[in-house]
Amino acid sequence: MHRLVHRHLLLPAFETVLKRRNTLRYWKDLEATQWMPSAVLAEQQHRALVQLAAHAYSHCPFYRDAWNAAGLHPRQLTSPGDFRAWPVIDRDTIRAHRAAMRATNQERPLLTKSTGGSSGVPLQFDLDHNSHERRTAAAHRGYGWAGAAPGTKQLYLWGSAIGDQSRRIRWKDALYHMLQRRRVVSCFDADRLAQGLAQGLAERFVSELGAYRPDAIVAYTNPLYEVALRLEESGQSPAYAPRTIVVGAEKLHSFQRIVIERVFRAPVFETYGSREFMLIGAECEHHRGLHITAEQLLVEVLDDEGEHVQDGTEGNVVITDLWNYGMPFVRYATGDRATVGDTPCCCGRGLPLLTSVAGRRLDMLIGSGGRTIPGEFFPHLVKDFPAVRRYQVVQEAPDRVRFMLAADGMTASDRAKLEQLVRAALGTGVHVDFEPVAHIPLTAAGKLQVVINRMPLRRAG
Repeated sequence: MHRLVHRHLLLPAFETVLKRRNTLRYWKDLEATQWMPSAVLAEQQHRALVQLAAHAYSHCPFYRDAWNAAGLHPRQLTSPGDFRAWPVIDRDTIRAHRAAMRATNQERPLLTKSTGGSSGVPLQFDLDHNSHERRTAAAHRGYGWAGAAPGTKQLYLWGSAIGDQSRRIRWKDALYHMLQRRRVVSCFDADRLAQGLAQGLAERFVSELGAYRPDAIVAYTNPLYEVALRLEESGQSPAYAPRTIVVGAEKLHSFQRIVIERVFRAPVFETYGSREFMLIGAECEHHRGLHITAEQLLVEVLDDEGEHVQDGTEGNVVITDLWNYGMPFVRYATGDRATVGDTPCCCGRGLPLLTSVAGRRLDMLIGSGGRTIPGEFFPHLVKDFPAVRRYQVVQEAPDRVRFMLAADGMTASDRAKLEQLVRAALGTGVHVDFEPVAHIPLTAAGKLQVVINRMPLRRAG
C-alpha cells in the first residue's frame, strides 16, 4: 500500500507539481522504448547524435574550434560509422576547457556537479535541467529492473558527506531520504570507520535491516561484501531478507555475488554508472550483462588506437551524452574498461549489452585493528578539495599508506583538513606518508588507478 501511494501520489506531487520536472514522463517513455528493436534504437541514437553535434557546433566554442581544426562538421555525420573519425575528449580536456564547452544559448543556469574521480582526476562539470531529469528517469527504470524502483522501501549502505555539515543540510537530507522511502547507513563516516568497517558497521547494518525491513538493499559492492563475509565468518544470519539487492560504484566479482546472495538470501543486481552520466547500464532479471541506457547515451568501446573492439573483447569506454545540451559530452573517455556483447538478452529488450565492466573496482585499504576502508571513500573525500589535480593512495603493508598528492595552490588549512580526515579514517595504527608530487605514473594499460591495495583480496573460503 505504501509503495503504491508513494509511486502514484507522493512522487508525482513532488516531481511534477512541486518541482515542475518531467522526470516521470521520461520514465514512462523509457519503459516503452526499451522494447523497441535494436535497429530502431540505433536509428534514434544517430538522429539524436546529429542534433547534438549541430547544437554543440553552433553554441559551444570549444567544440566548434576543435572540430574546425580537424576538418569536421556535423553535416558529415550521414551514418553512424562517420562518428568514428571524431576526436575523443577526457577529464583533462574538461578541466582545461570547461567554460568554452558550455553552451551559450541556455536560458536557465546550468547545474554544477562534481566527481571525486575513481580514475584519480577530480572533476567539476555542468549539465542542463532537462538532462538531469532524463538521467534520473533512466535510474528509476534501471533500478526497477531489480525490483527497486521509487516507492520501494530501501536500505542504503552508501557514502555520505565527510566532515561537519550544517543543521539545515542535515535536515534537508533527512527529509529527502524520508520522501524517497530510504534509510542510509554510511560506510564513510569516520566514527563508524573507527569501530572497524567489518565489525561495527556490520552490526549496525544488520540491526537497521531487521528494524527497517526494506524491500531492497542498495550498496557499494565492496562494503556489502565485507559485511557479508563478517556475518558468515561469525556464524550470523540476518533474520530478515530483502526481496532484492542492487550494487554499484565498484566492480562486482562472481565470488562476491555468491557470498552476498548466500548471506542476505536475495538476488544481486549489478549496476554501472558515473557522476557524469548517472546510470550507464544495469542488469535485468536474466543477469546476462548490463543493458545500456541507449536512448540517452551512445556508449562505444574502443581499443588503444581508437578503433571499435570486436564483440567479446575488452576496450576503453567512450560515452556521448545525447541530451546534455548545457555542456555536451561528445566522445568522452571515462577511464573505464568494458567488454561489449552482440548476443541479445533473452528478456526481449532491444537495449545493447555490456557483458562486463572491468574498470570500476576501487581497492579497499586496511586500517587499524583490521578495519577496512572502501576505495570509494577517497574519491568522495577528495572531490571537496578543488586544488587537488591528481592523487593516488597506495598500501603495501598493514601499518603504512602512501598518499601521493598533485595539488598546486592547496592552502595549508585545506591540506591539514585533508590529512586529518584520512588519518581519522585509517586510525592511529597506520602511518600515512603524504607525498607532494608533480606527476603520478599511469598503469601499463594507460590508466591512473586512484586506490591501490597490494595486499591479497579476501575471499570466502
